[in-house]
Amino acid sequence: MKKPHEYIEALLTHKWEPVPGRQRSLFDAFVEEEHIRQAVEQIYHSQTIIVESWKERSLIDDILQKHIVLPNGKVNKPYQFRLDKDALGLQELGDYEWGIPEGLGIAYDESTGTLSGTPQVQGEHQLTLLFRLNMHAADKPFTEKKVHLVVNPDPKSLWQNLPSDETDKYWQPDQAALTLPFGNKKLVIASKRGRSHAHEGKFRDDSFGGFFDEEKGWGIIAVADGAGSAKYSRKGANIACSAAVDSFKELLAGEKLAALEETIKGYLASQDEENQKKVSAQFIEQLGKLAFSAQGRIRQEAQENGTDIKDFATTLIFALVKKYAEGYVISSFWVGDGGIGIYQAASGEAIVLGTPDSGEFAGQTRFLTMADIFANSAYVNRIRFKVVPDFTALILMTDGLTDPKFQTDANLQKAEIWQQLWNDLGGSNDDSCKVDFNAAPAEVQNALLSWLDFWSPGNHDDRTIAILY
Repeated sequence: MKKPHEYIEALLTHKWEPVPGRQRSLFDAFVEEEHIRQAVEQIYHSQTIIVESWKERSLIDDILQKHIVLPNGKVNKPYQFRLDKDALGLQELGDYEWGIPEGLGIAYDESTGTLSGTPQVQGEHQLTLLFRLNMHAADKPFTEKKVHLVVNPDPKSLWQNLPSDETDKYWQPDQAALTLPFGNKKLVIASKRGRSHAHEGKFRDDSFGGFFDEEKGWGIIAVADGAGSAKYSRKGANIACSAAVDSFKELLAGEKLAALEETIKGYLASQDEENQKKVSAQFIEQLGKLAFSAQGRIRQEAQENGTDIKDFATTLIFALVKKYAEGYVISSFWVGDGGIGIYQAASGEAIVLGTPDSGEFAGQTRFLTMADIFANSAYVNRIRFKVVPDFTALILMTDGLTDPKFQTDANLQKAEIWQQLWNDLGGSNDDSCKVDFNAAPAEVQNALLSWLDFWSPGNHDDRTIAILY
């Protein structure tokens, strides 16, 4: 700022006329007069007030005009946002706090400077940023800035959950589960109607079965997925599983079991090619009979109801399991999509017991009810057996699980994807939903049913999973 005499001389020049040289002494005396000096100080003070007032007003307006974008929230999903002054170009922003609509489900934590919580109300909400400038004193009133927050709906809430028709002759519960002691292991199976079926009040088309004979030490696990395009597929899946279990019980009570046991013992004593062929032949014979009987029972049901067996189309995966001193003997049959595998957490190894049937187009697969499944011994390639010292889990799934968790048939062969599935069951998921396999069987069953509710865009089919652990 100019010195007082310079300011006065410039003012006189602008408003009157330049100070003549002959009046320089007079001018010097003039500017030293007290009332003139006070007048200049008042002018300086007024200028400062004007400048600082404009600066404050301008900086506040800059913040008011600044477009602050809050990331969208989602109902029932944890939300967190921290205002980054530097990133947003708000270096002049001083003290601030947030005004939040009541009941929204989020709050402002001044100690961390974060907006956080779990939004409960969908829609566009108006939050208030209450702020001061850096230059402001702590008692300066806040200025208000409106900031919008969009909370998207929980996708799950968009789906209806309509009950299926309990008066239908082939009705089955919309969800079901089973826990079963299985020698020194435990079996849990959970099955839940998919959102696409629940939205339209349709039936759960998946089914399952399980049985363990304490005396013989043998057990069976089965899952099936009825074809969505077949009007009685839910019954086909149910028959397939129950028939496999019933035929398995007949095997245990019959003479054929002794021959199977003898062949297995020979193989365990010497796992050479000859003994491998013998045990393979035994499993092919016995599992083939189980699967064929399931097809026969479905055909009988169709004939008794005057309809086509195609109306009962279903996939079927089942496994026979027994523990020997040398390890667990596991043999499986698999027709259709879905998956079955042995997972060992300690080594990260996964052994897939077969290959899914995938059609040329999405949603196509093979079904137990197809005539050519057993023609010319085609079923032989659907039967596998494996001996393992121990395992973390034997898992059977319908495609309601394999589609979202594995995505492709090739991924079924990748041990790391099986590991991800096991970690997912252990709570490594967006919902933090955990199945604690150390808990009581009833708790494991309930947790597994809850876990089946996981969200996967585009994957809303029935879900069934059987886990021997």
